[in-house]
Amino acid sequence: MIAMTQVMVPAIYMLWINEDTMQKIQRREKAIFSADLRRGFTLMEVLVAVMILAILIAMSVPMYERAVEKSRVAEVSALLKRISESKLRTMDSMGLTTFTASSFGLSQLDVTVPSSEDFTYSLYPASYPNAVCAKRSRGDNAGTIFLYLGETAPEYCASANSGICNEYRASGRKLFCQNKSGTTSCESYGLNSYSVGTCN
Repeated sequence: MIAMTQVMVPAIYMLWINEDTMQKIQRREKAIFSADLRRGFTLMEVLVAVMILAILIAMSVPMYERAVEKSRVAEVSALLKRISESKLRTMDSMGLTTFTASSFGLSQLDVTVPSSEDFTYSLYPASYPNAVCAKRSRGDNAGTIFLYLGETAPEYCASANSGICNEYRASGRKLFCQNKSGTTSCESYGLNSYSVGTCN
């Protein structure tokens, strides 16, 4: 019995020391963690974070705007194609071979042209009367013109030697862009600029 007591007392004492040591370590860690929480961020750390955020925003906003403009021109191209096809059908039904400013308007087409604050649409690009066009009406690229030759391209380009016809013959492209005056706005849409005249 005495021998057993002699073995148990040191074991209990060692366990007590270990528990006491663990509690001290836990208290020390908690104190360090609490001090870090109270300390917070320095002004320099906050300024560096704000500067990094500002740089990221400055880099991403122009990329976002370019992506939005490219998506707009894709929508315009699809709509101009539908308008062009409807215009040619209407001309056929009226027995017209050449369109004039007084022939008919957008309201007489068999497709609906949605009202838009971004673009204005015209059936009469003066230099290419049987084609259709759209003009960017707001934003940084306001004044940029898009000409869609559509099925009239072979007719215009049978003998013409313009930049538009050369591009059409080389690539089959039917949508052309003209820069807003004094700018390179067509680059925003991933297009080269050509002289397409007015879009009335």
